[in-house]
Amino acid sequence: MRHRWLAVVLMLFVPLLTVNADTLDREALLERMQGGGLVIYWRHAATDHGQRDTDLSDMSRCEHQRNLNDAGREQARQVGAGFERHAIPVERILSSAFCRNTESARIAFGEGRYETRDDLFNLPPVRNRQQQQALVAALQDYLVTAPEDATRNVVIVGHNINLQRAARVLIEEGEIAVFDPDAEAPRLLGTLHPEDLGPL
Repeated sequence: MRHRWLAVVLMLFVPLLTVNADTLDREALLERMQGGGLVIYWRHAATDHGQRDTDLSDMSRCEHQRNLNDAGREQARQVGAGFERHAIPVERILSSAFCRNTESARIAFGEGRYETRDDLFNLPPVRNRQQQQALVAALQDYLVTAPEDATRNVVIVGHNINLQRAARVLIEEGEIAVFDPDAEAPRLLGTLHPEDLGPL
């Protein structure tokens, strides 16, 4: 774990990454995803920003959280259809317990296909610095841990700030960041919007 913590510290000095010359184009990225062995980080689909997270004491109470809007539900359907269209193999789907994440996962992949993880909890509501660092380190570990089955991928349905802190990568709601886990620190292969999962 020590080298994971060191990587987190070093990333504090690295600018936020977006798509650049070192990342794959859409077709090449989809081909890599079809081959498996990757970690696919999906920021939950689009939400209603007129809502706020007001009470997180019971994560099943979606009425106290910011939730998906209609556009977000359509994005989730696009992602699910895109994974099927392009035959992207999935080993496991891990989700934050926030309703916007679990609804994204359920619409895209189906009820019972995902598991919620406490260590994917959204960072901003967490005030304790040590707990924040633990969440960042946990996500870093996920991003550099290859699937047990090298022919399949791990999908994480997470949050933006967590990814910024863990990998210095910025993505929008509904966007997907694809990582090669065969590295000491998260290595971004490229990003996709839900519409990028349409026909080639």
